Amino acid sequence: MSGRRSSGDHRVGGRKRTPFSSTRKSGKKRGPSGGAFVTPLMVIFSLFYLWPVLQSLISSFFTWGLLRPWDLFDRSTWQFAGVDNYRRTLSDPEFWHAGANSLLWLVLFPLLVVGISLVMAVAIWHARRWSVLFRTVFVLPMTISLAAAGVIWSFVYNSDSHIGVLNAVLKALHLQGTLDIGPLHLNTTGQWLADPGTLNLGFYDVRLVNVFVIIAAAWAFAGYGVITFSAGLASLPQELIDSARVDGSGTVQVVRHVIVPHLRKPMRIVFVVSVIFALRTFDIVYVMTQGGPNTDSTVLGLLPWQQAFAFLTSPQAGQASAVAVLMSAVLIALGFPYLKSMLPRKESR
Repeated sequence: MSGRRSSGDHRVGGRKRTPFSSTRKSGKKRGPSGGAFVTPLMVIFSLFYLWPVLQSLISSFFTWGLLRPWDLFDRSTWQFAGVDNYRRTLSDPEFWHAGANSLLWLVLFPLLVVGISLVMAVAIWHARRWSVLFRTVFVLPMTISLAAAGVIWSFVYNSDSHIGVLNAVLKALHLQGTLDIGPLHLNTTGQWLADPGTLNLGFYDVRLVNVFVIIAAAWAFAGYGVITFSAGLASLPQELIDSARVDGSGTVQVVRHVIVPHLRKPMRIVFVVSVIFALRTFDIVYVMTQGGPNTDSTVLGLLPWQQAFAFLTSPQAGQASAVAVLMSAVLIALGFPYLKSMLPRKESR
């Protein structure tokens, strides 16, 4: 009896094999491959992303407009322009002016979002008793669209002191007037979205109307940073804080040497997302200033709309596509180093 093996006990090559192992192996062979799961996603991605991108890229080499549409499959609509759209775009002073305003957004907007949201997140994390209330108050602006935020801040900046909150406060404090401090010329008489002043950098005059629009956008976007930093603070070991307290570190030292280094990756994420948003911003600028006064607050995201939609009879949609292609190239150039840094690095042997 000891030499007899049960029907469910088989040994192959000295190893015990059960009926379940053969079933498991055969299941792997009959299972669907990974391509079957990826194919539907790739089809959707190609139809709704790659194909529009390809059409936009090709259409930038033709002259067309909304009343003179361009169709890839209808040669009668083709009016080939070659690189003339790109040449006209790169030689247009309005394009470079919008690029300078977008550069101001790229510098100031991420710094404001990261700074404001970091201070808010640390304050919420530190005030544990009122954290739920503070988190609701600070994150609430994120629940509204940027267009709605633009409408709200248009009332804040309204030149009428009976409507505009900012002008009412300045009038009550008797702070309305003109302020000149070095290269800064600030007009506090209430024209915040018209002529609030300039900042002379020597080689370029920054129109402060852009700064006030950026402040409104940072207020609306800071909730994203608060959520991201709060998630990072939730993973902060309490032992590090206790050790720093035992060593005699104050609140400023704890924030500087413990909390901020722990939030380096969330800060990078918030910064990169803010840069991408700053380059393609459109809605809040359109709602608050429509690129005015004149072109003082026009950004690159607003320029294609002005060229393609503002003048329907003017066939400038091809040039608008060229602007969109150039913006996409800049986004790729800015985003590629970040995406590359997020990939796992192979350890050298």
